[in-house]
Amino acid sequence: MNKKGFTLTEIITVIILISIIVAIAIPSVIAIRNRINQRILEGKKETILIAAELYGQDNPQLFNPNEFIVTVGELVDAGYVEKDVEENDKNCTDGYGCVINPVDNTSLNQVEILVKKEVNTIIAIWDGELGSSTSSELVDKIIEDLHCENITESNPCLYIGSNPNNYLWYSGVMWRIMGVYKINGVLVVKMITDDNITFENTTG
Repeated sequence: MNKKGFTLTEIITVIILISIIVAIAIPSVIAIRNRINQRILEGKKETILIAAELYGQDNPQLFNPNEFIVTVGELVDAGYVEKDVEENDKNCTDGYGCVINPVDNTSLNQVEILVKKEVNTIIAIWDGELGSSTSSELVDKIIEDLHCENITESNPCLYIGSNPNNYLWYSGVMWRIMGVYKINGVLVVKMITDDNITFENTTG
């Protein structure tokens, strides 16, 4: 019986093919892992925001007058957020343990959460995600939705008609959009609830 082994060319071809497959697969695996870690982080953030809202409800004296800042570490220390690692972990220097960012394995303890009273509710806002630009983005969106043009002090862009589609869920409250106004050179959107009227503005 003739036994014939692989030739050098065949072996090299197999090695090249395996290398190509590995080169294609590894980035895909890394990308999938990164997406999973990002989803885990978003879940952690949601849990932390809920905990911050509960913290605000339990500690009304902290509002000055309608908001205060709390760090993730303070929520861990107060028992509102469960720590991921103990204080002796390489990624944690705080004495009460740390919440770890799954994306880069760093501590989230120093992240600040803004806790606000709005109408009859308390909302928590993750640092850097809903800052001073939020109102501007909201007004820009409504201007686009209403197709507003040439808004002046005497010519607001009003929502016309009885269609209930001008309802908007924003910051934990259901609002009804009345229109966009220009007041002292600043564009503002008028939003009402059952018992409140508010203006969210952007620089004009």
